[in-house]
Amino acid sequence: MKKIERLDNTRIEALEFDIPSGVVEVQKFRLSTIHFVLFGLALLCLLFIAFISFTKSIEVRAVTRDLTSPNRFLEQTADINIATSLKLPLGNRVLLLPGLHAVSIKVEGFVSVEKTLEVASQRHQQFEIELLRLAGKLEIVLAQPSLADVFIDGELVGKLGQVIGDSANVIDTLPNVIDNIPAGKHEITVDAPLYRSASKSILVRGKGETQRLDFDLQAAWAEYSLNSEPEGATILIDGIEVGVTPLMAKIEEGTHELLLKAEKYKIFKQEIGVVAGQDLVIPTIPLIPADGLISLASTPSGAAIIVNNLYRGVTPLKLAVPADTKQKVQLYKAGYVLSESLESLASEQQLVKEVALTADIIAVMVSVLPSDAVVYVDGQRRQQGSQTLSLNTLPHSISVRKPGYVTQTNNIIPTRQNKQIISVNLLTEEQHYWAQVPSRYTTPDGHQMKLFRQLGQVSMGSSRREDGRRANEVEYTATLSKPFYVALHETTNKQFRAFKSIHNSGNYKNKSLDAQRSPVANISWQQAARYYNWLSAQEGLVPFYQTTKGYVSGNNIDANGYRLLTEAEWAWLARNTDDGVITYPWGNSKTIPSKQRVGNFADQKAADILAFTVAGYDDGYKGPSPVGRFPENHRGLFDIDGNASEWVNDWYSSKGSSELSANALIDPLGPDVGEFHVVRGGSWAKGHLPQLRLAYREFAAKGKHDIGFRVARYAGPNNKK
Repeated sequence: MKKIERLDNTRIEALEFDIPSGVVEVQKFRLSTIHFVLFGLALLCLLFIAFISFTKSIEVRAVTRDLTSPNRFLEQTADINIATSLKLPLGNRVLLLPGLHAVSIKVEGFVSVEKTLEVASQRHQQFEIELLRLAGKLEIVLAQPSLADVFIDGELVGKLGQVIGDSANVIDTLPNVIDNIPAGKHEITVDAPLYRSASKSILVRGKGETQRLDFDLQAAWAEYSLNSEPEGATILIDGIEVGVTPLMAKIEEGTHELLLKAEKYKIFKQEIGVVAGQDLVIPTIPLIPADGLISLASTPSGAAIIVNNLYRGVTPLKLAVPADTKQKVQLYKAGYVLSESLESLASEQQLVKEVALTADIIAVMVSVLPSDAVVYVDGQRRQQGSQTLSLNTLPHSISVRKPGYVTQTNNIIPTRQNKQIISVNLLTEEQHYWAQVPSRYTTPDGHQMKLFRQLGQVSMGSSRREDGRRANEVEYTATLSKPFYVALHETTNKQFRAFKSIHNSGNYKNKSLDAQRSPVANISWQQAARYYNWLSAQEGLVPFYQTTKGYVSGNNIDANGYRLLTEAEWAWLARNTDDGVITYPWGNSKTIPSKQRVGNFADQKAADILAFTVAGYDDGYKGPSPVGRFPENHRGLFDIDGNASEWVNDWYSSKGSSELSANALIDPLGPDVGEFHVVRGGSWAKGHLPQLRLAYREFAAKGKHDIGFRVARYAGPNNKK
């Protein structure tokens, strides 16, 4: 063997050993009690470490509201118990596993709390639980013996001396003790009859504690002595019965309604004002016997009731009247005789009275023409002809009717003051129409219209023996049957300009023709006809002239609109009289009466502008004059011959309407067609004597300086109104 030496030169000797020749014996390990103890301690340590690792630190605090400052919370010492075995208290904190845990808190004077806390995963958590104080009690002591209403914060809680609370939760309290008042500040008000109410503030501490509050109420009443005649009347103050007269009563200050009532007497009612401390003896109150009651009815009903000349209503009606006095009761209804009676009723007596009114009949005489016309009263047929009617004094409608006549109705109220007579003279439809038609009227633009009804035959043309006669003055006779209106004056420039504002009649040899009141001139027949249709439209009349594309192309002979005179109408107005015909406007003499102005013709003043003038005649005008300045003719028309010649409706024919059939000579309108229209009458520009004849006829196609026109219309019904 190799020898090993130590560095310190110490000699190490080799040992001899024997190689094991078999199995080696090993000693066995055995668990003892100490081992189990150590193992348990280790396990507990592990569990504690795990508990510490998983638990959360929580703090539970009990708080209460500060009574003087409800928004501030104060911590309250309390007995807090968390119902779990796995918890570890550490001072004011507790270690708990997360989850739900039941907590109970108890503090003397506070409501016990049972609550479940939810512990979350946060490491440290804090819980504040509010405790509510137990209610307090309040003992209210009054200096005055009285039963008073008690209000807490404005709500009535009861009367002093009563137990507050329902029968299931009665608390034994002393008299005047109010239970179950929440802790905190409250306003306490005591209101006792006959005293002024009083209020105090108190801080109720709660916790079942009884606190005391004293009130000394101030008297608010006066003593009133009340009596009545008779005595024994029931007294009510503000609807509350307080006794019977005579009575000495304490009444609270203020305004009250005093009411006394007794059987068979009227209720006495009066407002009284009571001042505290000022006692009063009210004079004896005399009670008035109660009224009697009349139930009034009438046949027919609706009669006016008048009692002692005062209107009280209409039947049926229940009416109170003073007892033991005579009452004049009258019933009146129009058409019936006044009913009158005297009634006297005892106190509270009831009388039912029914009155059958008598009709007030008046004799009314009705005189009727024609004698076979039928009389109707209020729509009911009576006899024919004149008769005497028995009618009551109510409004009645009396109509008289007969076929072919216009019904006439009169509304009357028969009276006894005057004899009742009604005279009725029925008119035929035509008579009635003409009764409504005025003999004169004025159009809106100033045409003064005159009605002509009594017409007849008209002589046209002139005798062959008449000086100055022309070939176109053929003699024939026509008939006028249709009443018509005609203007008193020729149409003026002013009137025509209402239709055509830009019209100017111009001038003739420097003589103006355009004055407002002068006859319009330089107007064609077509313009005149269109003016008439415009005038008809202004008044809602049916146009007489028919137009095609603005051109007058025909007549509507049934229309009542404005138009030109027909030649026959013009001749009847100007020339025909009851005694025949006249030759000139002034008569049949060839000479104009000296010193008379009979019309506006060509006189000496116009000699410088006209070829022919009337020798020795001065009408005062050189040209046209204002219309109406010369005397009217025998028909009441002005300037029918003179001033301006006039367009008429007819087409011109040298023979006039003489060639028409006999039927056409009734209200003739002239030939159906033509080239010119007829012009009739003299003018301010004509001075040749034959031209001044009323039979003189001329014609034209255009307007001229001395041709105007005159408004006319048939007096037929207005179909639009």
